[in-house]
Amino acid sequence: MSHPIQQAVDQLLLEQGEYSPLELLLSEGRLDYSDYEAWRTGEIPRLEQVLFGDPEKLDGLLAEAQEYAAALALQPETLRYHAWGGSGGSPLSFSDNNIREQRFHTVFRKAEDQPQFDLFMDATATNLANGIVLALIDRNNHEAHRLLDQLFEVDPGHPRLGALERMVEAGDRLAEPVADCEWELHYLKDELLPLAEKELGRESRNLLVPHWRRLTDALHGQAFDPTQPELHASYTASQTFDWETVRRTTQEDPDWPQQVLLLRRHAHACGRMHNLLESLQSWIRLCWSSPHEAVTIATEADTDLQQMWRLFLALDPELTAEDFPAWLLLTRPGLAQQLPSPEGDELCPPSYAGVYHMLREGQQSQNTPDATEIQRRGELKQLNPELFIHFMRARTAH
Repeated sequence: MSHPIQQAVDQLLLEQGEYSPLELLLSEGRLDYSDYEAWRTGEIPRLEQVLFGDPEKLDGLLAEAQEYAAALALQPETLRYHAWGGSGGSPLSFSDNNIREQRFHTVFRKAEDQPQFDLFMDATATNLANGIVLALIDRNNHEAHRLLDQLFEVDPGHPRLGALERMVEAGDRLAEPVADCEWELHYLKDELLPLAEKELGRESRNLLVPHWRRLTDALHGQAFDPTQPELHASYTASQTFDWETVRRTTQEDPDWPQQVLLLRRHAHACGRMHNLLESLQSWIRLCWSSPHEAVTIATEADTDLQQMWRLFLALDPELTAEDFPAWLLLTRPGLAQQLPSPEGDELCPPSYAGVYHMLREGQQSQNTPDATEIQRRGELKQLNPELFIHFMRARTAH
C-alpha cells in the first residue's frame, strides 16, 4: 500500500476524526471545490466526471484508502449526499459504476466520533435545532429562517438559539455589498468561523465559503500590505479553495517574488492545481530568499516534494535549506532541463548555479569529465564542501 495514501488518511483522521472519500479527493487536489458545489446544486450529474487525473488511478487511490481505513478497525457508515437548496434534495451520484458509487459513499469513523444530538432536551426543540443545522449545511437559508422562528416560539431559552440565530442572520448578509473589508475579515475570522466550526463541524465549510468568496470579490484590486497580509484576495480565495484566483492575485503584485507570504501562497496554489514546475520555482526562490520559511514545504507543498524534503532533512552530511534546490537537481537531474537558467538572479547561490550548469552540459561520460566540469567541480568543492560530497555521490549513482 502507498505510504502517501496512508499519510493522507491519517491526516484526515487527525483533523476530522473520520475518513471520507470526498475529503480525500479535496485534500489531494483531485477535486475542485467549485466543481463540488456544482455537483451539490445538480449542475453536474456525476462527480467522477470532473475529477483531476486518470479515472483508473483515482479508483485505485480510493480503494487503497478504504482498505487502510478498514484495517484501522474504523466503523464504516453509508453517507449519502443530497442536492442543495432548490434542487429538491434529491440523492446525488458519484459514478455509474456500482462499486465506485458504494466506495465513495462509505465513510469510516471512530466509534466515539459518532455525531451526538441533544437527547435530553425537549424533542420538538431538539428536532428544530437539528433541522436548522441541516438547512444551514444545505445552504437553504429560507428553511433555516422558518425553523428558527418556530424554535423561538417553542423554546425561547434553548441553549443553541443564539448561535443558530447568528448563523442564519449571517446568511442574510450575503446579498449585501461589503462596506468595510477589514471589519468583514475580523468578523469572519473571529466570530463566524469559530461559531460555524463549533455548531456545524466539518460541514461549516458549506456555510463559510460564500462569505469568503464575497470578501474576495470586495478585495479585488487591493494591493498586498505586509502589515495586513490576510487583507488580500490571495488569502481569502485560499479559504474558498479557489487556487486559480490565489495564483493570479499573487502575481498581480509587482513585488510578489520578494514577499515571503505571496511566494508561499503562489507555490501552494500552483501545487494544488498540479502545475508542479511553476510551484517548484516559487519554493526554490523561497529557499533562497527566506531559508527559515522553507520548513513550510513539509506541510504546504505537493506530496512528492514533501517526501523529497523529508529525505533532504535526513542527509549526512547535513545541508542548509538554501541548498535544497541544488540537492533536488542532483537527485532529479532532469529538472535542470526544465527549470530556467539562474543567470542574473541575485538570490541564486553560486553553488546552485554550478550544479545547474554541470547538469545542463550533460557530460557524455561521468568517468571522464572535461576541463570545464573539472573546473566547476573544484569551484563547487570550495564553495560548499558538503554539497560537493552529495554531488559526487549522485554522479557515482547515476
